[in-house]
Amino acid sequence: MGSRGSRLFKGSIFLIVVIAIAIGSRKVDVRQLLSDAVPVAQTWKSEWPLTTSALAIVLVIAWILSFMPLTPLEVSLGFVFGMQVGYLVVFTGKVLGCSAAFMLGRTLAHSWAQRQFGKHELLRAINLAVAREPYKICFIVRLAYVPISLKNFGLAIVSVKPTTFFTSLFCVEIFNSSILVAVGDTAKNLSALMSGKEPKSPGQIAVMVMGSVFLLALFGYVSVLTRRALQEIREEQGAGEAIQKGSAKTRVA
Repeated sequence: MGSRGSRLFKGSIFLIVVIAIAIGSRKVDVRQLLSDAVPVAQTWKSEWPLTTSALAIVLVIAWILSFMPLTPLEVSLGFVFGMQVGYLVVFTGKVLGCSAAFMLGRTLAHSWAQRQFGKHELLRAINLAVAREPYKICFIVRLAYVPISLKNFGLAIVSVKPTTFFTSLFCVEIFNSSILVAVGDTAKNLSALMSGKEPKSPGQIAVMVMGSVFLLALFGYVSVLTRRALQEIREEQGAGEAIQKGSAKTRVA
């Protein structure tokens, strides 16, 4: 049983990587792809809810590994599954997908990740700062509005311990995964409201809209704070490099 389970696990990982490569190797119209997929997913969900949820998790993992923009997918999953199931699907998929990307960046794809991200100015600054405050820097990077590939493959090539990466990933995604899923769920509720399928009281509508606005405002505020923190990290690196150059010139003189 153990060997069979191991083969199944390895086969699943291989399948996910193949799907990710297939998606990432061609130019995909994300909006068109999701608009075509949503009605199909809604039909599948009503007939095979557990299977559809499991496939959605696999899709999130493959999406992350293929460098596709994740935001439209998270909103779409909130629209299809609603808040509770959508949150579980997105959270599970993001944790597994980001973990897989990080481990690939540390092992099989390390040379490739080094070539792709090694020269990135932000990562050079993070590599210096993470030695002083590893958890703080990892939390800032995960909260920042930067490409998810930089958060995963990028952190894989700097001096971040796996335990630090996984802790920040799990803690941040508890909050982060809810934002766009809530937006998708609200869009679904508003669509049902306008079509007359699901009438709601004015109070319910107000709470629903205000809740989504609050979550988006909070997300924007956190993004601004993290962007400022990353800018400070860059400035610290620049000041450090300037001091080193000045010391080198003094020694030469």
